Amino acid sequence: MGGQKSVSRQQTVERSVPAGIFRQVKFRFALAGFEELKSLLKSDVRHYVVSFIYVVPKLLKTGKYLHPDIALTVLKFSTELLDFDRFRSDILTPGSYVDLAKDLYDAECDDCPSYMAIYEIVRGICREQRGIIDEGADLVLSSIFEALPLLKEVRLSFCEALEECGWVLKSLASDMIMEEEFYQHHLRVVSGAIQSARSRGVAIHTISLLDFDLPYYDPWKVPDLNPLSGSLRQLLEHIKVLRLGRSGCVLELLSHCKLNLHQLDVCSLAVEHKTLKGFLDANKTFIRSIGFHDVAIRESRRPENKSQLSASMLCNMLNVSLSTPCRAADCGCLPWWKEGHKTASGERAGVDNGLGSRVSVSDSR
Repeated sequence: MGGQKSVSRQQTVERSVPAGIFRQVKFRFALAGFEELKSLLKSDVRHYVVSFIYVVPKLLKTGKYLHPDIALTVLKFSTELLDFDRFRSDILTPGSYVDLAKDLYDAECDDCPSYMAIYEIVRGICREQRGIIDEGADLVLSSIFEALPLLKEVRLSFCEALEECGWVLKSLASDMIMEEEFYQHHLRVVSGAIQSARSRGVAIHTISLLDFDLPYYDPWKVPDLNPLSGSLRQLLEHIKVLRLGRSGCVLELLSHCKLNLHQLDVCSLAVEHKTLKGFLDANKTFIRSIGFHDVAIRESRRPENKSQLSASMLCNMLNVSLSTPCRAADCGCLPWWKEGHKTASGERAGVDNGLGSRVSVSDSR
């Protein structure tokens, strides 16, 4: 694939770099990112984009209400993190900040940012996120996807809201983040954008989900993950290729869901044997190939015991026979894969040269 550059300014795109190199573009859930997206709409570069990477951070704590006109959960931010008195008394007291700094540094905290600097960073992030949600700025994705005639893949890269804001905020993140609702919001916005684009003839057939972790729950509570699972199913409706990286939680949420997938690629993740087998049992009628690299298989009774997923193990799960491995020019790997394997389900599999490996599986299901 062509360059993995991000579009920053329209004039940069049109004057500095040939438009054809922007087969893949990357934007972040941020006010600056949505302004760049508007520039993309005005540029001829949009005619060349095949892959769209959307970096989505977790959202700081909010309330929520259901908008009467649309089938999206619209998030309405509380003022908890914006109000200094509430922040100082309920979120991070000055004393807690000093203790946390000492624990993490195990030394004097002369180099630590000031308490007020921490508060200003949190308030700035919360204010920006609230502005995006309240104004519906991220709904521009529908117009963007509709304007990308060659778009085939949408990649969602999930990240911490405070990951670039220092060690203190990373440590506090679990106390400030809304968990399940943040996933549902981003998934539904992207699902709506894909459906809108498909109605305009844009054939998006691939979804990649990176770092999709299950929300944190207290150990003594039984979480209701049905809404989150439903949001995932909606996202994957009519999708033919699913790529997962650095987390197997999507397989857990969809372990018994039937999807019309033709290809599954998994990379750098760990998953329970029964979870992967359950997903494959539910979808093996449609899946034609499975690519994998650096996948650890855990046993549910002894999760500390892990083994690397192999072609033979995968074929056993699928209850198909393993034939002679062959080289494959395109193993469907995610960009950071340096090598991988693919199991191809079908009557024939060609022999090509390439980095990945492919094993043919007889169609004996």
